[in-house]
Amino acid sequence: MARRTWTVTPHEPMVRHEDNFWSVQGMVPGAPFTRRMGIARRSDGGLVFYNAIPLEDEALRQVTALGKPVYLVVGHHQHVIDAHAFAERLGLKIYGPKRTEAGLRQRCDLAGTLEDLPSDPDVSVESLPGSKLGETVMTVKSGDRRSVLFSDAIQNNPPEKTKLIFRLLGFAGGPRTPPIFKMLFLEDRAAMRSAFERLAALPGLTRIVPTHGTIVENDAPGALRKVAAAL
Repeated sequence: MARRTWTVTPHEPMVRHEDNFWSVQGMVPGAPFTRRMGIARRSDGGLVFYNAIPLEDEALRQVTALGKPVYLVVGHHQHVIDAHAFAERLGLKIYGPKRTEAGLRQRCDLAGTLEDLPSDPDVSVESLPGSKLGETVMTVKSGDRRSVLFSDAIQNNPPEKTKLIFRLLGFAGGPRTPPIFKMLFLEDRAAMRSAFERLAALPGLTRIVPTHGTIVENDAPGALRKVAAAL
């Protein structure tokens, strides 16, 4: 399968959320909605990227000044359009869910599955229970605060910035699990609900960080529990 070369598409400036956590939002190539890349610094100083967005030169310099780029974690095999080029440019090892390992190996040079990623007290990853794709969830610990990153299972797309067709399909508003996700990628409703409730109970949960849509920083635990209840 052909792999996309380094191609910079419109993106916003990097945003600092914590001393060890940043993000960059840009447009999905060829689609009218946004995507977000998370950047976390491990306790050993290495950088972990959640999703891949090729950056303009100055933004790339800002990112690499944060620490040594080491790992790229991807949500699943449908979230890797720029993974190969990004990992190649920054010299990263790529990790993703075991459930989509075959698809990932067709689209990028996979170093291993999530279970193979070296553990760290500040940055952890897991496959979301109940997801057919084993969607990656990443948790970043920043002192006594935590941020939880999702790929597709939770979205928070502003209605005023969402095209009509996507509003009709239920992608607008939130935070929520979109109806199409439930129909196509929800395998075990009870398992996913339990996972959301467990994550909502994390000490110091401060923000929910979706790949698609607005970051949730107002009562993140309560918002996550509402998403769980609506599954």
